[in-house]
Amino acid sequence: MALKYLPWLIALIVCVHSKSPYKICVPAQFMKDCEIMLEVETKSKEKLECVAARDRMECLQYIQQRQADFVPVDPEDMYVASKIPNQDFVLFQEYRTDDEPDAEFRYQAVIVVHKDLPINSLDGLKGLKSCHTGVNRNVGYKIPLTMLMKREVFPKMNNREISPKENELKALSSFFKQSCIVGSWSPDPKVNSLWKKQYSQLCSLCQFPDKCDYPDENSGYEGALRCLAHNGGEVAFTKVFYVHKFFGLPLGTIPASASSEDPTNFRYLRVDGSKVPVGDRRPCSWAARPWQGLLGHNDVLARLTPLREKIKQLSNAGANAKPGWSTNVLGLSEKIHHVADNIPIKPKAYLDKANYTAVIERGHGPPEPIVRMCVTSNVALEKCRAMSVFAFSRDIRPMLDCVQEPSDDDCLRSVRDNGSDLAAVDDIRVASASNKYGLHPVFHEVYGDKKTPHYAVAVIKKGTTYNTIDDLRGKRSCHNSYGTFSGLHAPLFYLINKGKITNSNGQCVQKMSEFFSAGSCLPGVDKPENNPKGDDVSSLKKQCLSDNTPLKCLQEGRADVVFVSSADLDKYDESEYELLCLNRETGGRDKLSNYPTCNIVMAPSRAWLSVKTVESDVSIAFTPLSLAKLLEKRTDLFNIYGEFLKNNNILFSNGATGLESTMNFDFDKFKTYHDVISNCGLA
Repeated sequence: MALKYLPWLIALIVCVHSKSPYKICVPAQFMKDCEIMLEVETKSKEKLECVAARDRMECLQYIQQRQADFVPVDPEDMYVASKIPNQDFVLFQEYRTDDEPDAEFRYQAVIVVHKDLPINSLDGLKGLKSCHTGVNRNVGYKIPLTMLMKREVFPKMNNREISPKENELKALSSFFKQSCIVGSWSPDPKVNSLWKKQYSQLCSLCQFPDKCDYPDENSGYEGALRCLAHNGGEVAFTKVFYVHKFFGLPLGTIPASASSEDPTNFRYLRVDGSKVPVGDRRPCSWAARPWQGLLGHNDVLARLTPLREKIKQLSNAGANAKPGWSTNVLGLSEKIHHVADNIPIKPKAYLDKANYTAVIERGHGPPEPIVRMCVTSNVALEKCRAMSVFAFSRDIRPMLDCVQEPSDDDCLRSVRDNGSDLAAVDDIRVASASNKYGLHPVFHEVYGDKKTPHYAVAVIKKGTTYNTIDDLRGKRSCHNSYGTFSGLHAPLFYLINKGKITNSNGQCVQKMSEFFSAGSCLPGVDKPENNPKGDDVSSLKKQCLSDNTPLKCLQEGRADVVFVSSADLDKYDESEYELLCLNRETGGRDKLSNYPTCNIVMAPSRAWLSVKTVESDVSIAFTPLSLAKLLEKRTDLFNIYGEFLKNNNILFSNGATGLESTMNFDFDKFKTYHDVISNCGLA
C-alpha cells in the first residue's frame, strides 16, 4: 500500500533538494561582505549561502568535499585544482571585460617588431634590443621565456651554482643585447640591487635604468610598445588589446581612435617566423592567459541555469557602486565584470586550450632544482605540500619539496646530512642548533604591521619616575609566563649582562626574585618541573592572583613594571602606559609604538636553518621569501600563517605577518642569550 506513495516521496525529495541554497565559498576575512551580498535584491529568487574557509586553497577542498558548491578562481587556482586527487571540478562561468565579451581568452601574448627587421625565425631575436612589460609578468616575461627556452640558440638555465631566477636573468641578458625588464627581481632588497648591477643591460632601455622598477614609461603593456617605438627597442612582448589601443585600432566593442603612432611601421612576428600587420585578426599568439571564472564541483551542472542567472544579476547589481562583495566575494573587478556562460570545462582542459599549462610548468632544464623543507607532523606535511603546489602555480622556483622526520632535532640532522635543505627552530634555540649541527639561519619570521621581529619590552604607567634598571630594584614586577623569552629569558639575561645579579650555582631565577624583592608575579615559576632544586622563589609569586596577565597586574596596582612581548602591546592603552627604554645607555621612556627603538632586547624569531653556502642561500630562501611577498596583501589566496586544519603554528607562527632574509642579519647576538640562559640551567 505504501509503495504507491514512493514516486511522490522521491519527487518531493528532489524538489526540496533542488531548492537548497547554492553554497559559495569565501575566505573568512570576507564573510561580512558575503553576508551583505545576500541582502542584495535580484529578480532571481535563487538562494545563496556563504561558507567560510581559511582561504581560497581551503575553498577548493570544501568544494571537493561538497561542503561548498563553487568559488571564484584565477587560472593559477585552476592549476592547483587540477592537481587535487579525485577531484571533479568544472569551470562553468567566465569573467570577461565589456570591451571583449566574446574573446576566448583574457589576453593573447604577441611579439611586435619593426616592419623592416631582417629576421625570419625566432632565433633571429638573439642579439636584439627587447622591451618587456616587467619581470614575472605573463606576456612580457613568462610566456616569451617559455617560448625562447625551447630554442637551441637560447642559453641553458641549469647552472645549479646560482638560483633559478638568476639563471633566467643571466640567460636573458646573454640572449638580448639590451632590454627593459623592470620590477622586483628578488624579494631580498640587497640581492635585487646586486642582480640589477650585475645584469644592468636588462635595465638599459628603461626610462630610469638605475632604478629599473615601477613606475617607468617603458614598462607595462603600452610601455613595452613605447620602448619599441621611441627608445631604440627592436622587439616588444605585449598583448593584443594594448597593441590595438596603442595604435588606435578597433577591437571588440571598441571603435578605432586617433593615435600619433603609425601601425604600418610595425608587424606581428609569428612563431613560425612570418610577419603580419599589427591589427591582423590572426596574430598567431603562442600562448594566452585564460579568463578568471567560477569553479564548482560536477553536481552544480544538474541545476546550472538558475545559478548562472543569479551570478549575472549580482554582477549587474554591483557594476556601478563597486561594493566590497563584488571583488572580495565574487572575484569581479572594475575591468573584468562581464559574466559569460561558457561551455562547462575541466580546469586542466581550459588551461591546455590556452597553452597556459606549459607556461606554469616551465622548468629550467634537468635536473630541476628543488628546496626540501623538513617537517615533523602529518598536518605540517599536508600544509607543506599545499604550499608547494601553490607556489609552483605562481611561477615561484625552485620547486618546494617536503620531507618528514619525527622531531625538530631529526630535521636538523637531516639538513646537516643533506637529507633536506631547511629546518625550523624556535627562539633562542637558533644559536644552539646552529652550533650543534653546523647550520645557519637563511630566513626568519617578522610580525605586525611594521614587519619587525618581536621585542621583549618593559611597560610602566605614565607619570612614574623610572628611567633605568636601577630604578626598578626592589619594585614589583609582573611577567609573561615562565619559559617565555619576554617574561623570563630577556629580563634575566638583561640583569646578568648588566651585572645587576650574578649566576650563583645556577640560581638565576632566585637572584632575579631578590632583585624584585617587593614581591612580583612570574606565573609558573613555582611548578616542580620549573623549580626542581626547590629554590626560594616566593617573591615571584606574591602578586599572582587568579588573573595573572601582566596588564591586569598594572591595572590593579599589583606591579610597577611588567615584562611582556611587543606582540602584546596592542592590549595596552597608549594614553595610560609607556615603555622603559632599557636598551638605551641613558635609559628613558617612550611611547608604546616605538618598541623597535625602545625595548629590552630583540627576541629571536622562529628561523629556518640550512647548511648551504651564502651563495646558495639566495636560491634556498627564494621560494619561501617569494611566496611570503606574493601573499603579503593576499592572505585570502593562501594564508600561510594562520590556523591550518584546526591546528596552530604549523610551519610558521600564527602571529607572523611575513618572512625576511637573514643574509645580512646578525644572529650571533642570540648565541649570547643562549649561553647566559644555558648557564642558568634554563635552555
